[in-house]
Amino acid sequence: MIRIAAIEPAGRLYGSEFCLLDIVSGLPKSEFDWRIFLPAGLGFDKLLHGIDIPCEFLIPATLGQLPRFKKALVYLRVLNRLRQLRPDLLYINQAGSLRAGAMYAKWLKLPVVCQVQTLEDARFVSARPDLQSHVHAFICNSVFIGDQTNVAPHKKCVLYQGMQPARAENAKKNADRLRAKAIISADSCKFGILGRIAVSKGHYLLIDAIKQLENRLPRSRFYVVGEGLTPADTKAYQDAVANAGLADRFVFRGYQTNIEKELSTIDVLLIPSIAEPLGRVLFDAAEFGVPVVISDGGGLGEVGKRYSIGVSFATEDPGALANAMVDLAENFDMHRTTFAKSAVAMIQRMKMDSYLTVVSRILKAGTQRQCCAMDWLGDD
Repeated sequence: MIRIAAIEPAGRLYGSEFCLLDIVSGLPKSEFDWRIFLPAGLGFDKLLHGIDIPCEFLIPATLGQLPRFKKALVYLRVLNRLRQLRPDLLYINQAGSLRAGAMYAKWLKLPVVCQVQTLEDARFVSARPDLQSHVHAFICNSVFIGDQTNVAPHKKCVLYQGMQPARAENAKKNADRLRAKAIISADSCKFGILGRIAVSKGHYLLIDAIKQLENRLPRSRFYVVGEGLTPADTKAYQDAVANAGLADRFVFRGYQTNIEKELSTIDVLLIPSIAEPLGRVLFDAAEFGVPVVISDGGGLGEVGKRYSIGVSFATEDPGALANAMVDLAENFDMHRTTFAKSAVAMIQRMKMDSYLTVVSRILKAGTQRQCCAMDWLGDD
């Protein structure tokens, strides 16, 4: 039995948390014994309890806002608990926690595996070679993030996300539904954007794109699912929409956990991210049969090209985004057929069993204090 302690500082249900959930729920419990350190009451803990994964609620949700001495107390409490548990491996689910993770690794002589999910994390890791020495494998979620993560090649792994068999079945079913779907008119198309409200996610680019639509698609509506990192971020975006004279065209849905329900209300999903590492939302759209407009940059553009999925546009170009939206809305019948075929093919190639086999090898190598470099970009 391999005992693994995972540090997850956020605890909200975004990409990195779902990625960890796939791993802890998919790897055999007869081989891996997980214990997750995270904040309580933010959604992820409920899912972990549902699959009988023990949680340690020693990390407050407000950790980032705490004074330095209070942060130090949190780190010491975690250190003391790790000393009691004596795990075989420390798993850092967000690279921003590697500073504390390196301290735990050094004092308790623990091997470390670290996820690198975002561009910010890649830059943080790259700038801290002193922390890298404690890590036996960095798992990057796209070639794009791997290229941005400056670590020793023999420690760098690049893995796309695995898909459960049920998701492939859902994709087939929803592809059939999509082929039968029609929108009343291009002018009434319902667009959605899903994820944390941020400049990097393309939310402000969307405002500029809509302004360039002029009189095209005047009755279209835009559903925003998600919130900013802080309430102030959310309000700033709502104010920017209002100041652009677009308040009557936006519907703010806030933070939601039932993604299928949110996607069922829209016709087209917009993924205009400027430097998205991978973007689980693309896989959700593929599963639930919602055609996408997708940026051609970052990890998203990489996956889009590899699997020939979505209507792409030039990253950070609001005019190109506007034209892509019009193209998909006005030629919905043509694009839905192409998308349905590509969506099924992509999800079928990203088999969860294959993904978990590679993750298992990385974790087992880590417990033996062996560095690891493995890539998996879906089955051939």
